[in-house]
Amino acid sequence: MSSTDVFFGIGHFLQWSFGLISKPQWGIPIAITVVLVFGMLYWLYWEKRYTRRAKERNEFI
Repeated sequence: MSSTDVFFGIGHFLQWSFGLISKPQWGIPIAITVVLVFGMLYWLYWEKRYTRRAKERNEFI
């Protein structure tokens, strides 16, 4: 086995793995957007709850 075979093997593996990444096309951006929106809504829910609690207790917001 020569070093050329090793480098060709690495190249074929990288080409295969990049092919997997590009298959879903819009799936990855949509998944990222869904996670970000869910995280934002979750954070805003808890922020509203903690702000309301601080106002009721007359604490620093």
